[in-house]
Amino acid sequence: MGSSPSPSLRRLRLKPEDCAPTELFVQWRCALGEVFEVRATPSEIAAFRGEIDVHASARYVLSASRNSPVSLVRRSASAAQGRIAICLQINGSATGLAGDGAMRADPGDVMFVDLSQSLTMRQSAPDGLVDGVTLWTVRDRILPLVSDENALHGLVLKAESPAGVVIGATMRAFAGSAPEMRLTDFDAIAEGLVALAAKSIAPALARAGDRVVPPPLASFVTVRRYIDRKLASPDLSANSIAAEFGLSRASLYRLFEPAGGIAKYIRKVRLSRAYQEITAAEFSNRRIGFIAYQLGFKNVSAFSRLFHEVYGVTPGEARAHARQTVARPEYAVPAEPGESLTRWLDALID
Repeated sequence: MGSSPSPSLRRLRLKPEDCAPTELFVQWRCALGEVFEVRATPSEIAAFRGEIDVHASARYVLSASRNSPVSLVRRSASAAQGRIAICLQINGSATGLAGDGAMRADPGDVMFVDLSQSLTMRQSAPDGLVDGVTLWTVRDRILPLVSDENALHGLVLKAESPAGVVIGATMRAFAGSAPEMRLTDFDAIAEGLVALAAKSIAPALARAGDRVVPPPLASFVTVRRYIDRKLASPDLSANSIAAEFGLSRASLYRLFEPAGGIAKYIRKVRLSRAYQEITAAEFSNRRIGFIAYQLGFKNVSAFSRLFHEVYGVTPGEARAHARQTVARPEYAVPAEPGESLTRWLDALID
């Protein structure tokens, strides 16, 4: 009886050789997915150039991109909100607002982005293209390693700082070697890089932590973590959460209003976790109905309808597509409609 093939790195590559700028802009934006809302003027679209190369395991996603300057906007309640990004700015600059704080990343700088918070960023590149490398992972892989999670979003390590030099050089080397890596090597190096970054930024976080953090944000973080731990509980509800934290229902609803409300947030997190487990290679033999029940869905048919409504495919189709992706380590956008950075970030597991 033959053994199943070992999981391999997934790769999404967009590097067109003959493509009109407007068509390329659409392809590049689709490859980026819903992580950011891409804004560009008609003249910028008409002259757009860009490419993106993404490598992904079940735990980490590494993306390298080169593109004409555009504006990137992220809303705190949009897709992939439970993720952290470590971004190396290789060429060009990025300026804007991270949450309610000003940020600027210049060539060689390293910036940290918490996708549960808002970001408005304008790129610029006097000599043509913006160039950068980003390592993405779930928030819980880095937050336990840092002293102040609320100071992390928008934190910039300057290129000349010791931490900026070390992290930047490591990310460059990682991106250069990723195409030749095996899955186990990729995960091991990514895990080491996250730990290195967390240790290296301790002094900067201590300084940034001196600023006052609004209590609602801290409360949101605390409640969100509680929800993550209790996803499998059938009793998880607005009432049980309000009772746990001594909040009124009105206060709880106001806290989660940016995320669309508490019920919508719980449903979204449960669906995201279900998608992760259904498409993960290590859970390929676990029945979809069992996964749904374990995550608090009481009716498999209703779960399947909701899953299809959100992801555009049935749970079974998502699993089948994940198996095909593992068997084919490289493909090009738009060979597989619907594939994007967002899909892979949503599929990351803890």
